[in-house]
Amino acid sequence: MEKEKLRNEIALIDQEVIGLVSRRTSLAERIGRMKMSEGLPIKDPAVEAKVIARYRSYAEMEGLDPEDGERLAKLLIEIAIKKETQR
Repeated sequence: MEKEKLRNEIALIDQEVIGLVSRRTSLAERIGRMKMSEGLPIKDPAVEAKVIARYRSYAEMEGLDPEDGERLAKLLIEIAIKKETQR
């Protein structure tokens, strides 16, 4: 029974994570529209490097492997770019 309770708690956290990714993606989409109206490229390697560094740092602060933080950042960047370029 305890195992099922823990799995239910994980499922709730998963739902929260998806909600946060959705919010993040919506913000990225707004930034993408601004970039397009300003004639700027969607991809910005300098900003991406900052996001990756931030995620590596956050992961380490939470006791996770910074490489996992980097992989997560790259996935979120990929999702954001996909959304920003959909027209």
